Amino acid sequence: MKLALIGYPVEHSLSPSIYRRLLPAELERYDLLSYPFPSQIPSAGDLAKTYDGVNVTSPYKTHFLPQVEVPSPLVRRIGAINTLSLHGKVYRGTNTDLLAVDEILRRYRQEFGALHLIILGSGVMAKVTKLVADDLGLESTTLSRRAGLDLAGVDLRSYRKESAQNMVVNCCSRTFTFNGNISTQDIFWDHNYAFEPHQSTLPSRVKAYQDGRELLELQARHAVKFWAANKG
Repeated sequence: MKLALIGYPVEHSLSPSIYRRLLPAELERYDLLSYPFPSQIPSAGDLAKTYDGVNVTSPYKTHFLPQVEVPSPLVRRIGAINTLSLHGKVYRGTNTDLLAVDEILRRYRQEFGALHLIILGSGVMAKVTKLVADDLGLESTTLSRRAGLDLAGVDLRSYRKESAQNMVVNCCSRTFTFNGNISTQDIFWDHNYAFEPHQSTLPSRVKAYQDGRELLELQARHAVKFWAANKG
């Protein structure tokens, strides 16, 4: 298979090594395609001349929506896709973020029972997390800079629910660093991976710190299943 990742920036991505491990015999290449401007991004048709599938990351998860078929009604509700299948004449898209978030939150719900999510951010990943939480019957509170909040310095203790295990979910980009107050009883789930500013400070301040590496791994596994299902 010939695969690629489109986004900006993508130089830090672990995707090439993950897909080499998941597709040891099939993977011919995995290219990192970084485009500062959306006008530079090739069309799905042009990409199909070189690639069998493409992953899409920030800030371009809505870019290909008009160019592909999206079979899942839930993904259409989100309005963002991160995986393209470029086989045949009909190109298809899905959102494996959704499937990965669902898998992880189901595990936490099984472990802790009642969960309350404090979601940081208002972008695609925040929307995905909120949608999955609602579907699983989990309480959630979304905090957004669009509402005038200083998320970097916010005191998260005032948003806690004492009746549940509180989990802070960071859906902000890698330009964001949380330096505010947080309870030592909370879980901090970072959707970013290998993010040193959080890795070096948060584990000692919370009950548990989860890096975004598992999320990335699960996204990739679901992408491989999607490409296999749409092959031929």
